[in-house]
Amino acid sequence: MAIPWVALSILGAGIYSGSKAAEAARRQAEASRAATQAARTNADRQIAQMQADAQQRAKQFNLQIEQSRASTQQAVDAASQAQAQAEAQANQQKNQSALMIQQQQLQAAVARQGSASPVTRTKRTAKRATPESMRTKVSLDTYGSGGSPGGGTSATGVGALNV
Repeated sequence: MAIPWVALSILGAGIYSGSKAAEAARRQAEASRAATQAARTNADRQIAQMQADAQQRAKQFNLQIEQSRASTQQAVDAASQAQAQAEAQANQQKNQSALMIQQQQLQAAVARQGSASPVTRTKRTAKRATPESMRTKVSLDTYGSGGSPGGGTSATGVGALNV
């Protein structure tokens, strides 16, 4: 009966060795699962970090774009203001130049008038007792009183002709 015990002990040794191998395989599978889970967790953590970094870079990029736009707008505003100021200054100089030309022309006209002989208006005075004024007066008297020119008056004073 020794054979069955040997067979049984071989069989028991095989079962024991198989159970130990199975347990080792389970441990190895568990370790592999744990390593896989750790790798997955590590990968998830790295992905989350990369996403956070990408979001930070996107925010930084957007901020730089906004700053660039604001800087460009400030430059445009400053250029517009400088252009408006230059145009205003040019207009002021143009007006000042026109005023100076006008003043010079006025001064030249005043100088010409000052050097020329003064133009005075002759004062009209009534001419009295001159032959011309006497003729005018006589003709007015004659015509104004109803008498005829060149004709005399009759003795009756009616204005008939003396022939």
